[in-house]
Amino acid sequence: MNSLDELKELWQAVYSSLGENFSSSTLELWFGGIKLVYLADDVALMTIDKDFKKKIIDSKYPDVLKDHFYNCLGFEIETELISDAGDIKTPEEAEELYKKYVADKKASDSERHFKDMDNAVKVISPDKKSNAYFTFENFVSGESNKFAYAACYAIANSDEVTYNPLFIHGKSGLGKTHLMYAIINTLMQRDPSLKVIYIKGEEFTNSLVEAIKNDTTEQFREKYRKADILLVDDIQFIAGKSATQNEFFHTFNSLYEAQKQIIVTCDRPIHEMKNLEERIRTRLEWGLSADITPPDTELRIAIIQKKAEELNLKLPDEIVEFMATKLKDNIRLIEGGIKKLAAMRFIMGKDLNIDIVKNEIADLVPTEEPKSAKIEKTILAVCDKYNISKETIIGKKRTAHIVGARHACMYTLREAMEMTYTDIASIFSCDHTSVMAAIKKIERGMSEKREFSDEINSLIKDIKEDLQ
Repeated sequence: MNSLDELKELWQAVYSSLGENFSSSTLELWFGGIKLVYLADDVALMTIDKDFKKKIIDSKYPDVLKDHFYNCLGFEIETELISDAGDIKTPEEAEELYKKYVADKKASDSERHFKDMDNAVKVISPDKKSNAYFTFENFVSGESNKFAYAACYAIANSDEVTYNPLFIHGKSGLGKTHLMYAIINTLMQRDPSLKVIYIKGEEFTNSLVEAIKNDTTEQFREKYRKADILLVDDIQFIAGKSATQNEFFHTFNSLYEAQKQIIVTCDRPIHEMKNLEERIRTRLEWGLSADITPPDTELRIAIIQKKAEELNLKLPDEIVEFMATKLKDNIRLIEGGIKKLAAMRFIMGKDLNIDIVKNEIADLVPTEEPKSAKIEKTILAVCDKYNISKETIIGKKRTAHIVGARHACMYTLREAMEMTYTDIASIFSCDHTSVMAAIKKIERGMSEKREFSDEINSLIKDIKEDLQ
């Protein structure tokens, strides 16, 4: 939770920095009533005493506050003025205001998204400077992502269409989008005349819906099928949507036949997208598939050091190792933690110590669930999969459907939770040899039928992700 006294110090520094651009009277007139009440890694939330001041600042000085926060913090941050918040006196009130801001922003973004669907499609041009940070030089490569990095780098620096399509898969927050923009930035430097289209899978669907509604499907098709390179982020969102899949299928064919580069990302491997049409899955398998897995400890340390260096933040080895241990699986968490520490260093005006770091990143560290709760969630997930109750699955009924689900549950507990045969047996009130026999039966079934193997592996993957 933010300290209002520390935020007041930060705002005084920003206010003084603003004085370099404005006379003292102008500075006091427009910026004098501002109070910084909340600082996240992506936004500085401020209250202002008059609504007309907010309107003037928003219309005439949209980038001024951002620039001066950057001067003080060393990293870019969004700024938001709220004129009807009243007098925020406690961190708890500030926290509630921030939560309300996040909720209102989501609603506003959603409304704006549907009003102008064309803005969802980013036709990248040479003067487009957004996302310029995402380069290969700024991407920290290691064992978990080096194959995907190498494939993207090869595409970006080749005069020929290679690895077409390129399919990159991995959980959210591991750098898939960074690599896509690194390709875009490199290609645009090499050939500014390229027509590059980047779109998210969900936005592709929404854009098609709008085109159908407005009878502009021909323009929709023309937009995508004239691209020199098409990048679709999070393609899993088109799965199960027949019209969208049909349109993507024909767009893919058109670009592929014209030898245009296609790059697709997803949160899972191709074969696990059960609701994606077989004809699309087959085409995605034509090219190269590269996975990105959560970074190991060494890579997390390298990322922390790299991000800290970019912000001129000196972190002792003790702090780096602590953060690498606590902030796992998601690079965005690491980046958020580094930004927060940079802000704290500026506010305090002195170097950070391990106690301060532990306190400041506590809200970023995932809370570890008790093992008993994880076991319960695993069993209930299997029950939901097979549409039976927990009492039934751990009971003694011997109908085929129930026995199959019970054996699958035993196998899942073994694989997802790494439980011993004895511990699993205690749940089902049987001996460990019965558990061993059940698990072997599942393994035989998976080896004989790919569809059954995919079903079990998908269940285990979903459970593991839910438990993290």
